[in-house]
Amino acid sequence: MHDYLTVDGRKISKSAGATVDPVALVDAYGTDQLRWTLLRSVPKVGDTDFTVAVLVGRTNTELVNGLGNLVNRVVSMVHRYLDGRPPTGPTGELTGEDDAVVRRLSLAVVDFDFRRASGVVWDLVVAANRYVNRTKPWDLARGGDPALSSVLAGLLAACRRIGVLLVPFLPDTARPITEQCTAVGTADATLPPPRPLFSRVVAPTGAVG
Repeated sequence: MHDYLTVDGRKISKSAGATVDPVALVDAYGTDQLRWTLLRSVPKVGDTDFTVAVLVGRTNTELVNGLGNLVNRVVSMVHRYLDGRPPTGPTGELTGEDDAVVRRLSLAVVDFDFRRASGVVWDLVVAANRYVNRTKPWDLARGGDPALSSVLAGLLAACRRIGVLLVPFLPDTARPITEQCTAVGTADATLPPPRPLFSRVVAPTGAVG
């Protein structure tokens, strides 16, 4: 016996009409969007009900508003306040939990608990977004506060770390995160211009869920 992935409350069955086409989902919403939904929604033990509404919700809330917005804000602020040049020096408090994050992620993967593993990365995204809202880099820049460099260095390091941790889970997303957060050139190297990682999605009429 094993647990089931159900669709709209019913076990997947072609004869009963309870099916969903994964190729169509990827074409409509994206490969990493589907990967993220399954990683974040399916527990190690127990049935899980899949709906397009869940995919749309996680894509818009977590990938667009959470992860995508974080990377875009950080890269944009480095360009706006530091002419695109990554700050050097101390990286602030966000880098203090590197070892703890890696341990939590490794233990979850070894335990084949991919929902818990993706949750570790999501916790890092949430912490970084909260750090942005708490430190308010725009106010630091307006006031000429020297702490701005440390705050942005910490945020940029957090984004790069998220990119690395996402490689086995969302490879198509991890690559552009790393690219956007890595300076190019030799002298006075700057970050590439910010590019949106994701676009908001809408469930089509009649979709499952």
